Amino acid sequence: MKNFFLFICIALLIITACSNSKEAPVKARDELKNKDKLQLSIWLPEWQNKSAIEDVKDSQQGLQDIRVFGAYFNENDQLLLTKDTIEMLKQTQQQFNELHHVILTLINDYVTDNAPSVQKDSTLLHRLLQNPTSRQQHIDNIMQIVERYNVNGIEIDYEKVAKEDFPEYVRFLEELYKQLSKKDISLHVVLEPRFPFDVKLPDGPKYTVMAYNVYGYHSGPGAKATFSFLDDLIKKIGKSNQNLAIAFATGGFKWVNQGKTVALTEVEAEELLNKTKAVKHRDQASGAAYFTYLDEQNVKHEVWYADQETLEKWTAYVQKKSYNEVVLWRAGGLGSKTLQWINEQSEE
Repeated sequence: MKNFFLFICIALLIITACSNSKEAPVKARDELKNKDKLQLSIWLPEWQNKSAIEDVKDSQQGLQDIRVFGAYFNENDQLLLTKDTIEMLKQTQQQFNELHHVILTLINDYVTDNAPSVQKDSTLLHRLLQNPTSRQQHIDNIMQIVERYNVNGIEIDYEKVAKEDFPEYVRFLEELYKQLSKKDISLHVVLEPRFPFDVKLPDGPKYTVMAYNVYGYHSGPGAKATFSFLDDLIKKIGKSNQNLAIAFATGGFKWVNQGKTVALTEVEAEELLNKTKAVKHRDQASGAAYFTYLDEQNVKHEVWYADQETLEKWTAYVQKKSYNEVVLWRAGGLGSKTLQWINEQSEE
């Protein structure tokens, strides 16, 4: 009888071991598969509330984080949410909060009633970050916003940080992360391509680097990102002590001979393409779409923009270099094929 019970015990151990040996490789394969899968998030600009919400509705199956853009600063260096931002935040929380992480993005734009706004204000950042007292006052202000609007996460998109303010900026991120963690609120940080990536960043926050603006208002015609630019950027961010997501820009610009440069969404660019009956080309150096046409005054217009094929080429390019987290700037005016492509990135 003892031998019989011993036999049963040994048999059960063997069966359990065999079962575990089969489950472990399956679990490992699943984890590897998810690790290599493209993970997309997106920003929603408050000035394009309706169309941005519609785009997310039509693509939400393939989205991770939803980032509401955003909160600015008033004349007292206090965070300011416009009525459109508050409404967008409310709508995203009501419609997407159950399956998505809703994040509020803070931008160092200075907005006042009686003066022109200042975008990416370095002097504002210096005032906010210059010493422990000013940093804590700013953090307290952020925590008030978190409490008032019940957000899942905060994103810091502070650009044009002065070189002398980098140490205080890093301390600010570390101090803010500690405060947010106590409330179980995530911290996300956007970095410019010009950021010194050899600067040691604090552990905890999730970081995103902007991979666009190669061509734009500041230049002649061209794509927002090129493959050579991506090569240089990936080389630079390889120096960072953190893993970074990569942000790509949708839409594009129209350049007018001896005229102003105009930003276009993908839908606007495609409508202009159809209206002018121009010929659409594909740039090999960037994957971007472009076309030219003459208006009624015989003035040349040149349009460059990112469509679904462009975004797919960009993301595939960085995925080959092991960057699988991508954030899109932005929802609002995305084409139907782009929305379908985003939707297909579902983890299911």
